[in-house]
Amino acid sequence: MDIGSNVVKCLRLDLTGERPVVTHFAMADLPPEAIVDGEIMDRELVIEAIQEAAQKAGIPDEPVASAVAGRAVIVKKIVMDKMSEADAREAIYWEAEQHVPFDIDDITLDFQILQDDIGADQMELLLVAAKKDMILGHAELIRDAGFRPVVIDVASFANQNTWEYISSHGGFTAGEKLPLDEPVDEGDSVDDLAPFDEDEDADAGPEAEASSSEFVALLDVGGGVTNVHIVRDGVPYFTRDLPVGVAHFIEEFQKQLGLTYDTAHNVARGHLDDVDPQLVADIVRSVGSEIYQGLEPSLSYLKTSGEADGIDRIVLSGGGAHLPGLLEYLSESYNVPSEKADPLAGLDYDPELFGDGEAEELSPLLTVSVGLALREAVGK
Repeated sequence: MDIGSNVVKCLRLDLTGERPVVTHFAMADLPPEAIVDGEIMDRELVIEAIQEAAQKAGIPDEPVASAVAGRAVIVKKIVMDKMSEADAREAIYWEAEQHVPFDIDDITLDFQILQDDIGADQMELLLVAAKKDMILGHAELIRDAGFRPVVIDVASFANQNTWEYISSHGGFTAGEKLPLDEPVDEGDSVDDLAPFDEDEDADAGPEAEASSSEFVALLDVGGGVTNVHIVRDGVPYFTRDLPVGVAHFIEEFQKQLGLTYDTAHNVARGHLDDVDPQLVADIVRSVGSEIYQGLEPSLSYLKTSGEADGIDRIVLSGGGAHLPGLLEYLSESYNVPSEKADPLAGLDYDPELFGDGEAEELSPLLTVSVGLALREAVGK
């Protein structure tokens, strides 16, 4: 269940066969005032949208995996004295005080040991911190909508799950279209709300090989925010949110081209009827430069840490993946190959689930929901 600022998406996978099968899918629009800058402003509107999407998808009352994002989530690589994982769990709160800009009593923490020996009797960890009130509020929201939240992940990790799965299962090639199967029995579920599974390292092996040691920038351009998530070999190196999203492009289309909101929204989806394509391209490059500039701290981090000279590939997802010329602009700016995320390429599905001819257009918007559904935690 992906609760975005503009849309709630519910997606269910059957993982029992050779390839995952999408068995249920639907989405429901959210009014602009329901969620602002990642903060829920109108709970009832969001609950209604969750129930509408779930009802349209035909998803019964069952366990749910969802995700959080925004300024209240911190993902950071840190170095600390070498110790066992058990001892690290005791020490992590003290270490986190040095790296997290929140009161330590107000956050929930998790971590993953990336390298258990980097020399000088030290090790490298990935620290994940989120404000408790956001995690609990997100879970309560889902519960009030009639579902049982069993996993609250980080949206950028779900995006990464999708990228790694697709790239390790034949790349971005068209998935086979199948009739819908009967829903599978989910069974019991774990009750923890944490972004890491205990056996995650074991699962990461074949997925990590697909990246061929490339530094990949996963850019999820949502309604109001762009999430930057840089990964290599299954390891996140940098995560941050940029305060620019599809809404900013739409606003500029309206102002500079004199368009209504609906027409500007259609332009953002790549429909250029009755507009000057060159003017649209100029606006996309202008607003897109904010994403380009926002990536600079990520690249500076890679360079100063000695990890790499820059990124090797860009994968664009979210509603912004359809912005005409944005993918090409970013690819040219960094002189690296780029591609539009297509999570449905690695799944089997009945086209009727997504409407007539809409699967291709919807696919880049599904990286988070697919990444959540690919987790096996819900079925345990």
